[in-house]
Amino acid sequence: MKNSDANHSDRVVQNTEQWNRKAQAFVIRAHRHLWGKNSESPLAYLFNRGIKNEFAKTKLLGWNKFTQERPAENWGLNRPDPDQKLNLDAGVVVPYIQDKQLESVFIHQFEKGDRTIMLPGSRTHTLVFGNPDPGRPVIVLSDLFDGLFLVQEAGEQAGILIHPD
Repeated sequence: MKNSDANHSDRVVQNTEQWNRKAQAFVIRAHRHLWGKNSESPLAYLFNRGIKNEFAKTKLLGWNKFTQERPAENWGLNRPDPDQKLNLDAGVVVPYIQDKQLESVFIHQFEKGDRTIMLPGSRTHTLVFGNPDPGRPVIVLSDLFDGLFLVQEAGEQAGILIHPD
């Protein structure tokens, strides 16, 4: 994790354990929704982006059908206004998990102009996959799903860094 990411997280998260619990529950719920009933639209989106079902399941991709507002303090977020809400936007949910630790959660609003947002409290803006050893290529992408497709296809053959805009 970069220092700037750690500093950002320190300013936003007041209670890391609480954020982890809430974020994990959100990711699990979204993952179940993606594979439940009436999820044709996000599954079609993933299919059209070249993401295979097995890869989506392995990476715990999910779907948040409706935008939701939650009290920021329930997520352990440090906000100046105690009544400030956390928006959980509708879209494909992409968790970034490293060493069995949830580092970040991204929501891709595929029905609202293909915009990717990162949930407040996430620890890093950059997803790192594959093998960035010397002698192997390192590929940097800003499109989340182009990056995930490359991770799916290249595996450990390259280091892949995704920094969604």
